[in-house]
Amino acid sequence: AFSPRNGSTKSIHTTSSTNRMMSAQNNKNEIRDPIPNENIFFIEIGFGNDSHGQSATKAACRACRNAIEFNSIPSIKRLIPNGGYDALKLDVLLAVPPKYRQGLDLEEVAKVFPYGHVRFEVQDGGMVAPSGIAIEKLGDDGDDMVVVCASVTVGH
Repeated sequence: AFSPRNGSTKSIHTTSSTNRMMSAQNNKNEIRDPIPNENIFFIEIGFGNDSHGQSATKAACRACRNAIEFNSIPSIKRLIPNGGYDALKLDVLLAVPPKYRQGLDLEEVAKVFPYGHVRFEVQDGGMVAPSGIAIEKLGDDGDDMVVVCASVTVGH
């Protein structure tokens, strides 16, 4: 199970007609540039889906977990100058179906990441596919499955 470490900074940036940045913990406006190419360690890709309930947030959390779940960086303190995990930066690009983008809760998605300063960028993408059945007691409004793709860039 992933949980954010205490005191971590989670920055939220979305691309839309109005760009915004804020800290997920204190709603303070905060701006951070993307990780420079020379400071990137690796890029991880994942996807997630919500088969019932049509939640872009649930699909995005699953996509981010899928991207990071099989990795460990035990030497991070030697790789990142001045801070190790505290100086780790994560740039997360989410491709979300436009139909479900409004319901995306980036503060909830930020909780997936156990370390670092997280910056989100959200673009139109992902997929809406039929599940073949709508189950009202599971929260379905129809038979849509919401699929979100995630790219997680890890660096400093």
